[in-house]
Amino acid sequence: MTGRARAAVPLALALSLAGCARSAAGPSPELVTARAAVVQARDNPLSPLAIAELKQAEQALAIAEREERKNPRSPSARDAAYVARRRAQCSLLSSLVRANQSALERARQSQRAAEHRRARAGGEPAPAAPAPADDVDLDIALDRARMRPQQSAR
Repeated sequence: MTGRARAAVPLALALSLAGCARSAAGPSPELVTARAAVVQARDNPLSPLAIAELKQAEQALAIAEREERKNPRSPSARDAAYVARRRAQCSLLSSLVRANQSALERARQSQRAAEHRRARAGGEPAPAAPAPADDVDLDIALDRARMRPQQSAR
């Protein structure tokens, strides 16, 4: 080995140890991802629709952070961070589902109101309103509503 190569070995060793020390000091990538997911769920404008799920995500994140402090970068800390991230994703999805359910119910109510107005204007009896829990596809219901005036004109 040349003198220059011998001098490079300790430098490379020092740099690699510094890199390891720096990475061990910071939070694991899993925990960073879990934190970001919980913040995203919390900042979601629809988050009030999934308060319970958001609270579970925040609790799971607290467990992950506690586990990371006790045993940095351990499998249990990574697992806890994974659970927190998934809970945050569940919170986001739950809020979207609830918002869509609400929009669907408003559309159904609007459809029923339009059918009643149309029936009163045409002198026909108002159609029976489907039960709120009825899981009728909205597109099919709208197609049926569009076809009614055409059938009565024949």
